[in-house]
Amino acid sequence: MKSNLILFSFIFVIFCGCNDNREFPKVKKLSEFPKTEFLPTLENKISKDKNAVYCVTLLYTWDEVRKAIKSPLQINSKENSQDLVLVHNSTSFKNVLNADEYSSSVNVEGDRIEAKAEFDKSLPFEFDLKNFHNELTFKGKKVASFGSFGGGKNAYKTIDILYYKNDDEFVIKLLPKDQQHEIILFKTKKQFKNFVQMNNELEQNRKLGKKEQKNESKYWKYYLQDEDEVVIPKFNFNIETNYSNIEGNKIKTSENNYVITTAWQRTAFILDEKGAEIKSEARIEVTAEALEEELPKPKKMRFDKPFFVVLKKTQSLNPYFVLFANNAELMVKE
Repeated sequence: MKSNLILFSFIFVIFCGCNDNREFPKVKKLSEFPKTEFLPTLENKISKDKNAVYCVTLLYTWDEVRKAIKSPLQINSKENSQDLVLVHNSTSFKNVLNADEYSSSVNVEGDRIEAKAEFDKSLPFEFDLKNFHNELTFKGKKVASFGSFGGGKNAYKTIDILYYKNDDEFVIKLLPKDQQHEIILFKTKKQFKNFVQMNNELEQNRKLGKKEQKNESKYWKYYLQDEDEVVIPKFNFNIETNYSNIEGNKIKTSENNYVITTAWQRTAFILDEKGAEIKSEARIEVTAEALEEELPKPKKMRFDKPFFVVLKKTQSLNPYFVLFANNAELMVKE
């Protein structure tokens, strides 16, 4: 029996909604950002010298295609790219958003399958943090920043210290009005193979932080004192790319052959003194063919070296968005 060849076309769009007159720049291609890469899954390898951006929408869309085809897909590392194998095998998209926080659909017309998924979330702070000028240098580049010097109502209502070892190893949480979501900033000297390893280490640090908060001699680490500093780079970018490692892959079921023709994504993201905003849309098209006690000291929590931005549901293990800020390319410049 003559086998059919199915053509896949992926289109992934991730961009943030804008409030308070904040606007995204004109969309640019990822090729204009040589020090930044997009990762389709949490399991993809992180480059040691680039920024890395992940969002869950691609996996939601692939899941819709998988459901529409019904027959098990035969995807393996001998015939397919590692990126596609990771996308197909990843389960880290499950339960990262509630069913009413995103939408997905699939439309089948003859030999054509079109799957869509979209998600948007506004995460404003209840109280704005302080906007800084000429305050932060990231790897030798002056960047716009926000945060807090010392405590005060805005800082206490918006910034939680989850773990503090020293000024180069700490975790803070920014608290949006929506208490079911959290914005986590993780600064560490450690290097990770992928975002899964990073997330596991982050959870370990959170557990250690909870334990230390019960120790009276270490409690000073977990509240903002007058001489403490929190200085965070601002982000505002709008980028699109094609996943060349996914495009062109041929896959099979027991009945048909398939080829992926297009895998495209656009991502835009804002993080500043007002909060964070994110929106994501994806489309896939398919066409047929054949311990020592420490004394209190000022904490200088400046995000002036590589760190992670993690957006997740408070009760979820895995994030729905991760940014590894390894250089200043995506940061707002001064």
